[in-house]
Amino acid sequence: MVNDANCHYSWYAVGSNVAADVVLPNGLTQAQQDGLDRALAYARELQQTVFKDIVEEERQRSDEERKLPACTVNPGLLAGVDVRNLSVMSRLYVGSINFELTEEHIQRVFSEFGSVSSVSMAKDPATGRHKGFGFVEYDVPEAATLAMDVMNGMMVGGRQLKIGRPNNYNLAVTQGFPAPPEERIYVANVNEAISEEVLREIFAPFGEVKACVLSADIATRKHRGWGFIEFAESTPAEQAAMAMNGFSLGNLTLRVRKCVVGGPLGEGMAALGSLPPPSSSEAATSNNVSQATGPRPPQQVIDVAASINLSIGEASGSAPLQPSSTPLVVQKAVASSPIVVLENVVGGRSEVDDELAADMEGEGSKCGAIAKVVVHFASQEEIQAAGGAEGSEVSIFLQFKEAASAVRALELFDGRWFAGRQVAASLFDYERYRVVTSSDTMVYIPEASD
Repeated sequence: MVNDANCHYSWYAVGSNVAADVVLPNGLTQAQQDGLDRALAYARELQQTVFKDIVEEERQRSDEERKLPACTVNPGLLAGVDVRNLSVMSRLYVGSINFELTEEHIQRVFSEFGSVSSVSMAKDPATGRHKGFGFVEYDVPEAATLAMDVMNGMMVGGRQLKIGRPNNYNLAVTQGFPAPPEERIYVANVNEAISEEVLREIFAPFGEVKACVLSADIATRKHRGWGFIEFAESTPAEQAAMAMNGFSLGNLTLRVRKCVVGGPLGEGMAALGSLPPPSSSEAATSNNVSQATGPRPPQQVIDVAASINLSIGEASGSAPLQPSSTPLVVQKAVASSPIVVLENVVGGRSEVDDELAADMEGEGSKCGAIAKVVVHFASQEEIQAAGGAEGSEVSIFLQFKEAASAVRALELFDGRWFAGRQVAASLFDYERYRVVTSSDTMVYIPEASD
């Protein structure tokens, strides 16, 4: 046997495998290496046959698990946005919570703005009580944004809530989101008796409605109280979001804002037709909380809503209302009207002076050129129709030269305080304005500027 520092091999018998005992650089003998190669070749064969089928089955199962329900109304999810980024956008920090309130209380309060997917409140291990703060997560980012706008500073349980974004919120995550369409708005706190068709008709005065979808509850076959409305143009969407937020419909206060994330709308309630029969469980009805003051919608919409509210009151527990249950045909002209009506500017006739119309023209001209200001003294019938509300005796009409100026005037006047009174402003149909003010004599026409 030869043993050299650089060569190690053994004597062998005639007819034996010469290479079998040779030690290779990797420390294996040739026989061991051959066995390893055969094992690797077998593994590759399995990878191309049996394992390939297993991997494909696992992929299909994973895709099936990720498949969204047919009735999903969540543009971000339907567009393929990362669920984690959507979750960050849909989450709120809630601070200064009354220690007597529970997670259930918080969920009921915040469900006015959309479906609450989770509520978590930090607990004190020593006392078992929450620490006065927590987190609320919604199904869609629009609900979180709307809740933050309305609920920050709101008194709940005797304490003023502090609403904000969690520490992990980063606006940079939205850079990969689909751009929100300017023609689309988010609507929440919709009464369960209001169908998609009726909701579409209610918003039709602002402009052509291309789509109206409500998020469906598979178990109850009812909508979940929120959804999206898409107009043919952006201006009606802006007007509707401003005028209808805070509007009372079916004994609930609508919550409306422009959408935050773009993407497909989904089928909404129409998707329920392809699903199996619903279960017998009933969905809990969200409680309505304090109302926010916002611009008033067109008078035609108010009339339609009043009719719907009456129908709901008379048919409590019945099937969702159909468009035929709305007797009044809503005119679309008001959405582009140049007329703004101001109410509650003064308490009554005795408070009207010669400078009132000029003062209103001075303020209103900040929004655009005004053709005429009319101080209207309501008839007894009009006062009764308004329920004898304080400030209903005198209305002030601002006739702008352009409809866009009237929209800007809504933002300026509505909810603003004037001489100790909170003014209410709304768009008013032009033809109706001409009839209502035809006999008014207190008219102010600004001098034409040079």
